[in-house]
Amino acid sequence: MLVRFARRLANWEAPLSVEELQRKEFKHKDGGPDLRPSVYELDARHEAVVRAYAEHATAFDPPATAIGIDVTDPPRETIRTPSTADFAFTRERHREIKLNDLADLHALIRDVLANLDERRHQVTKREAVAYARLQLERGDEEWQRAVTSQDAKPWLVKLRNAG
Repeated sequence: MLVRFARRLANWEAPLSVEELQRKEFKHKDGGPDLRPSVYELDARHEAVVRAYAEHATAFDPPATAIGIDVTDPPRETIRTPSTADFAFTRERHREIKLNDLADLHALIRDVLANLDERRHQVTKREAVAYARLQLERGDEEWQRAVTSQDAKPWLVKLRNAG
Protein backbone atom coordinates (compact mmCIF):
# COMPACT_ATOMS: atom_id res chain seq x y z
CA MET A 1 0.00 0.00 0.00
CA LEU A 2 1.26 3.48 -0.83
CA VAL A 3 0.25 6.05 1.78
CA ARG A 4 0.43 9.80 1.45
CA PHE A 5 -0.14 11.78 4.63
CA ALA A 6 -2.47 14.71 4.12
CA ARG A 7 -1.02 18.13 4.76
CA ARG A 8 -4.28 19.14 6.41
CA LEU A 9 -7.11 16.83 7.32
CA ALA A 10 -9.61 19.62 6.64
CA ASN A 11 -8.60 19.73 2.97
CA TRP A 12 -9.92 16.21 2.49
CA GLU A 13 -13.08 16.80 4.48
CA ALA A 14 -14.18 19.93 2.63
CA PRO A 15 -15.86 19.71 -0.78
CA LEU A 16 -12.94 21.09 -2.81
CA SER A 17 -12.48 20.95 -6.56
CA VAL A 18 -9.66 18.82 -7.95
CA GLU A 19 -7.75 21.98 -8.82
CA GLU A 20 -8.14 23.49 -5.35
CA LEU A 21 -7.19 20.23 -3.65
CA GLN A 22 -4.13 20.05 -5.87
CA ARG A 23 -3.09 23.58 -4.87
CA LYS A 24 -3.54 22.81 -1.16
CA GLU A 25 -2.22 19.24 -0.95
CA PHE A 26 0.08 18.76 -3.93
CA LYS A 27 2.06 21.97 -4.15
CA HIS A 28 5.80 21.87 -4.70
CA LYS A 29 8.09 24.03 -2.59
CA ASP A 30 8.54 26.35 -5.59
CA GLY A 31 4.77 26.93 -5.68
CA GLY A 32 4.07 24.79 -8.73
CA PRO A 33 2.30 21.42 -8.81
CA ASP A 34 4.10 18.55 -7.10
CA LEU A 35 4.58 15.95 -9.82
CA ARG A 36 6.63 13.73 -7.51
CA PRO A 37 4.44 13.45 -4.38
CA SER A 38 6.01 11.67 -1.43
CA VAL A 39 4.46 8.46 -0.18
CA TYR A 40 5.41 5.59 2.09
CA GLU A 41 5.22 1.99 0.95
CA LEU A 42 3.57 0.23 3.89
CA ASP A 43 1.73 -2.97 4.56
CA ALA A 44 -1.98 -2.56 5.21
CA ARG A 45 -1.82 -2.94 9.00
CA HIS A 46 -3.00 0.08 10.95
CA GLU A 47 0.06 -0.22 13.19
CA ALA A 48 2.34 0.42 10.21
CA VAL A 49 0.43 3.58 9.32
CA VAL A 50 0.58 4.79 12.94
CA ARG A 51 4.31 4.12 13.08
CA ALA A 52 5.00 5.91 9.80
CA TYR A 53 2.90 8.89 10.84
CA ALA A 54 4.51 9.16 14.29
CA GLU A 55 7.96 9.14 12.72
CA HIS A 56 6.82 11.55 10.00
CA ALA A 57 5.36 13.87 12.67
CA THR A 58 8.69 14.42 14.40
CA ALA A 59 9.26 17.14 11.78
CA PHE A 60 6.40 19.36 12.96
CA ASP A 61 4.60 20.48 16.07
CA PRO A 62 2.24 19.54 17.36
CA PRO A 63 1.23 16.28 15.74
CA ALA A 64 -2.46 16.30 14.94
CA THR A 65 -5.04 13.75 14.00
CA ALA A 66 -4.17 12.97 10.41
CA ILE A 67 -5.09 10.77 7.56
CA GLY A 68 -2.93 8.62 5.43
CA ILE A 69 -4.46 8.20 2.02
CA ASP A 70 -3.91 4.98 0.11
CA VAL A 71 -2.89 6.03 -3.40
CA THR A 72 -2.00 2.54 -4.62
CA ASP A 73 -4.79 2.07 -7.14
CA PRO A 74 -4.63 2.44 -10.00
CA PRO A 75 -0.92 1.61 -10.06
CA ARG A 76 1.48 4.38 -10.99
CA GLU A 77 5.23 4.36 -11.33
CA THR A 78 7.00 4.90 -8.02
CA ILE A 79 10.60 5.77 -7.43
CA ARG A 80 12.59 4.76 -4.38
CA THR A 81 13.99 8.07 -3.25
CA PRO A 82 16.66 8.98 -0.77
CA SER A 83 15.24 10.21 2.48
CA THR A 84 16.80 12.15 5.29
CA ALA A 85 14.38 10.69 7.81
CA ASP A 86 15.86 9.95 11.22
CA PHE A 87 14.07 6.60 11.34
CA ALA A 88 15.09 3.57 9.30
CA PHE A 89 11.46 2.42 8.96
CA THR A 90 10.30 5.56 7.12
CA ARG A 91 13.63 6.13 5.38
CA GLU A 92 13.49 2.68 3.78
CA ARG A 93 9.83 3.01 2.78
CA HIS A 94 9.90 6.51 1.31
CA ARG A 95 8.90 6.69 -2.35
CA GLU A 96 7.77 9.28 -4.83
CA ILE A 97 5.02 8.80 -7.36
CA LYS A 98 6.27 9.83 -10.78
CA LEU A 99 3.61 11.86 -12.59
CA ASN A 100 3.97 13.11 -16.14
CA ASP A 101 2.16 16.42 -15.92
CA LEU A 102 -0.60 18.38 -14.24
CA ALA A 103 -3.29 16.32 -16.00
CA ASP A 104 -1.75 13.16 -14.54
CA LEU A 105 -1.74 14.72 -11.05
CA HIS A 106 -5.40 15.72 -11.45
CA ALA A 107 -6.22 12.15 -12.54
CA LEU A 108 -4.55 10.84 -9.36
CA ILE A 109 -6.65 13.20 -7.24
CA ARG A 110 -9.85 12.21 -9.05
CA ASP A 111 -9.03 8.52 -8.53
CA VAL A 112 -8.54 9.11 -4.80
CA LEU A 113 -11.70 11.19 -4.45
CA ALA A 114 -13.80 8.54 -6.23
CA ASN A 115 -13.56 6.29 -3.16
CA LEU A 116 -11.87 8.40 -0.51
CA ASP A 117 -13.66 6.74 2.42
CA GLU A 118 -12.13 3.38 1.49
CA ARG A 119 -8.67 4.90 1.14
CA ARG A 120 -8.54 6.83 4.42
CA HIS A 121 -6.39 5.59 7.27
CA GLN A 122 -6.95 7.90 10.20
CA VAL A 123 -4.26 8.23 12.83
CA THR A 124 -5.15 10.19 15.93
CA LYS A 125 -2.75 12.45 17.74
CA ARG A 126 -3.21 10.19 20.76
CA GLU A 127 -2.11 7.11 18.76
CA ALA A 128 0.99 8.88 17.42
CA VAL A 129 2.04 10.15 20.85
CA ALA A 130 1.31 6.77 22.47
CA TYR A 131 3.48 5.04 19.87
CA ALA A 132 6.33 7.47 20.51
CA ARG A 133 5.97 7.08 24.28
CA LEU A 134 6.04 3.28 23.99
CA GLN A 135 9.18 3.39 21.86
CA LEU A 136 10.87 5.62 24.44
CA GLU A 137 9.86 3.23 27.23
CA ARG A 138 11.39 0.39 25.22
CA GLY A 139 14.64 2.34 24.89
CA ASP A 140 14.41 2.72 21.11
CA GLU A 141 17.64 4.47 20.06
CA GLU A 142 16.07 6.36 17.15
CA TRP A 143 13.35 7.80 19.38
CA GLN A 144 15.92 8.62 22.07
CA ARG A 145 17.87 10.61 19.49
CA ALA A 146 14.68 12.32 18.26
CA VAL A 147 13.67 13.58 21.70
CA THR A 148 17.19 14.66 22.69
CA SER A 149 18.02 16.35 19.40
CA GLN A 150 18.87 20.02 19.57
CA ASP A 151 16.11 20.57 16.98
CA ALA A 152 13.48 18.46 18.78
CA LYS A 153 9.98 19.85 18.38
CA PRO A 154 8.14 20.87 21.57
CA TRP A 155 5.97 17.72 21.61
CA LEU A 156 9.12 15.61 21.63
CA VAL A 157 10.71 17.69 24.38
CA LYS A 158 7.53 17.23 26.41
CA LEU A 159 7.78 13.45 25.94
CA ARG A 160 11.43 13.52 26.98
CA ASN A 161 10.67 15.55 30.10
CA ALA A 162 7.71 13.30 31.03
CA GLY A 163 9.92 10.24 31.03
